[in-house]
Formats: sequence, C-alpha cells, structure tokens
Amino acid sequence: MALLPLRHLLLLLLRLVVSGQASSPATALFVLGDSTASCAATTLPLNLSSFSSSGKCLFPSAHRLLPDLIAAKMGLPPPPLIVTLNGTAAEAARGVNFAGDEGGGGAIFRMGAVGQQLRLATETLQLLRLEAATPQDADAAAAGAVFVLSFGTDAYARLLSRGSEADASAPKHGRRGFARLLADRVARTVAELYEAGARRTAVMGVAPLGCAPRVMWEGLHLVDGRSCVEEANELVQGYNARVAAELEALRPRLPGADVVFCDIYKGMMEIITHPARYGFDEVRKACCGLGPFGGTMGCLTKEMVCPTPQRHVWWDLYSPTEAATNLLANWSWSALPNSNTSICRHVNLEMLAGRIIHFFS
Repeated sequence: MALLPLRHLLLLLLRLVVSGQASSPATALFVLGDSTASCAATTLPLNLSSFSSSGKCLFPSAHRLLPDLIAAKMGLPPPPLIVTLNGTAAEAARGVNFAGDEGGGGAIFRMGAVGQQLRLATETLQLLRLEAATPQDADAAAAGAVFVLSFGTDAYARLLSRGSEADASAPKHGRRGFARLLADRVARTVAELYEAGARRTAVMGVAPLGCAPRVMWEGLHLVDGRSCVEEANELVQGYNARVAAELEALRPRLPGADVVFCDIYKGMMEIITHPARYGFDEVRKACCGLGPFGGTMGCLTKEMVCPTPQRHVWWDLYSPTEAATNLLANWSWSALPNSNTSICRHVNLEMLAGRIIHFFS
C-alpha cells in the first residue's frame, strides 16, 4: 500500500468520521477456543503447567495468553471463564471466555468442543438480549462485542504426537482430511454467531507446531539440528490456508460483519526466523519442561521455569512464552496492512474493535 501524504490522510480520516463510517468502540470480548484461549481448556497429556483447579494459569506472571493481552488493549479485563459465572447478564456484559468446556479429552476430534462452546455463546447472547431494555439495545450489545475463535492447536498437537493415543484419536479422514473438517466447523461457527447477532469476529490460525519443543523432540530423526519438523508444519499450514479461504468465501454472505483471520503461523515464523531482532536467543528449547528441547514433559512446578523466559520463544511443549505472545498481540492489534508483521486480514484487531477508523479494505 502506497503511503499517503499526511494532509491527504488527515482529510480521508475526517471524511470517514463525518460520514459515520467508523465503528464504535467494542464493549465486550467473547472467547471460544482450546488451550491457546484458556488455561482451563487444555486436553493435552504431559502438559501439566497450564491450569489449576480454578482454571487460571499456574504462572500468570510468565504466561498470559493471547485473549487476555487483546482484552487489555481493548481496555477490558480478561474475560472470565464461563464456569466461574452464576448466569447473570451483568456478569457477562463485558465478555466471557467459553474455552474449557470440552466434553471430554478427545472431544476436539469430534468437533464437540467447538459445538459446545458455540451453544454456550449463543445462550449468553440470548440472555443479554432478554435483559436489554430495548431490541435496539440488544442488537447494539451483540454488535458491539468482539468474538475471538482460537481452535486447532490442541487438535494438531494430538495428531502430531506419536503412539497409540494419536492413532486412536485421529479422525477417520486422516491427518490431511482433518483440516477440511475443522476449517468447515470453524467457518460454520462464525456464520452461526452472526445469526445470533455477532458482527465482529477474529479467527486465530495455528502456530508452527513443527517448531514446538514436543514435536521437535518426537521428530528428532527428521530435523538437522536447526530446522523444524517440516511435515508437521505443512499439515498446520494446510489447515490455516483452508480456514482462511473458507472465511474469505463466507464474508460476502455476512452483510454488516467484519470477519478477520490472524495468521499466528506467520507471526511465530517471523520470530523464529529472526529471533535476535525481537530479543530472543532460544528458539527451540522450552522455558519450562524436561528432556531434549524441554519437550519430554511439560512444566510441573515453578522451580522448573527457566531464569530468563523473556529470551525463550517457547514456554512449554506447545505454547509460546508471554514475550512471544505479546508480539503476536501487538502485530494482531495494530500492524498496518502489507507490513512484515501484519498478520491479520483484512483489518487488524484495533480496527475490528473500533479503536481506530476502519478505512482499509
């Protein structure tokens, strides 16, 4: 995108303000997803660092998740887990995190987690609608919320693991066929949320799990000491491309809605490829874990945490550190289109949230 002269840019912004094309600031954040969205949502074995009985991250000072960082940029508190609420509209008015209600450890392969969370989200929107003073207020409440969907990481982590559990859990359509199944389900979820009143939705892609400590450890025979497990990354890229294409096809059928895809894979590969540029010096080994790459066993105690998590890209078996996640949050939020760190399309999350005038297409 060619840079506009400052005077022309200011005139364009003024026209958009006067014509009322700018979105009003979002007032709530609703989150659906797996362990990338909530510490309570993990179904992965040997990755025990993620959650406590309350559903909170065990080490929040070192490992906040992307939705919490996005909430902070929106000026909102982290959305509370659905299991901690008592069902009142007032509690849900500023957002809810629906991740964590999986319906069983293997449910992600049957799309149960996606469907269950969608049901909870639509019921919450119905509750807000019933409690609204007028139908106009109800529509505004739903349209004024940002919905973030972050599925796929736990499912692909299981698919990529070796052993009988992975073989038993994998869908009958195989590893590559699973991309179509999950992408279709995520796209349908976006459409069903739209029918329930949602107008601002962001779908997060899956990170390059072929570079994650667990996959690197299990694929030692496939790496040369420097690269990632390319077979694994190709599978993840296949899913990301599929879901991005389905969202692109869906947009024209959702008038008045903004649907954004954020390429977490691209952002993580930028960090992994140029670590020194962003303050990292360890791109393969987990900050908290045991064995080669810290990939044999997940983080069990605070004593296992490395002394410099801010220098590591990976926190545990599959999760990036907060330092890496913070970069992803920044790039999702405010990177300009066509820049090296632009990972969301067609608009960034700052525009989606109505915190900046939406004039890019």
